[in-house]
Amino acid sequence: MTSKAPTTGAPTDRGEHSRRAILDAALPVFRTDGYAAASLNQIIEASGLTKGGFYFHFPSKQALALAVLADHQERAVARVRQEIGSYERAVDRLFATPRVIARHTETGDGPAALRKLTEELARDPDLRDEVCGSIRVWIEDAAHQFRAAQAEGSVRADIDAATFAEVAVGSQVGMQALSEQLGDGRFVARTESLVKLLQQAIVPVGSAVQADPAISEE
Repeated sequence: MTSKAPTTGAPTDRGEHSRRAILDAALPVFRTDGYAAASLNQIIEASGLTKGGFYFHFPSKQALALAVLADHQERAVARVRQEIGSYERAVDRLFATPRVIARHTETGDGPAALRKLTEELARDPDLRDEVCGSIRVWIEDAAHQFRAAQAEGSVRADIDAATFAEVAVGSQVGMQALSEQLGDGRFVARTESLVKLLQQAIVPVGSAVQADPAISEE
């Protein structure tokens, strides 16, 4: 008896395409409306899938929201890491990171693009750790970059990397909140001021750091 040919990857590919369509349709809705006001019917219609097709991938609105947050975080981190990867030295990657994040934020693609959704979901104590995990990723990345810069001798060795990371990331988050409340569109400029202050505090006198090309070219 002849055995049936093995199933190809097409069904899986179609499933992933459908899942991607839902995530892409849900992102702008959650970004604008947050969680409670977001319409599942609107998302399903925008995705081009039937309700059955939607619920095959996501059993609930909450499951979709959590998936959108995780997907956005993964993509945001990947974009930043790819862009700063062009710098050879750890110290330059360290200071390039907040600049890249600020520019992405200005275009609506930054890590905090889904802050409204995050704040709503974080009110549930059972979800708080999961939905607030993105800030920990940025803090851990900053600490890792700082330790690498210490190893290459380009920043002060007497500063705790974890403390620096929390101060740096927390300060940029504060700069974003300040810029939003003032409504003056100066988040990128404030980030640059923050970077220069941090450089003065942690880079030994006489050491050089690479300037931000986007600012140097202006």
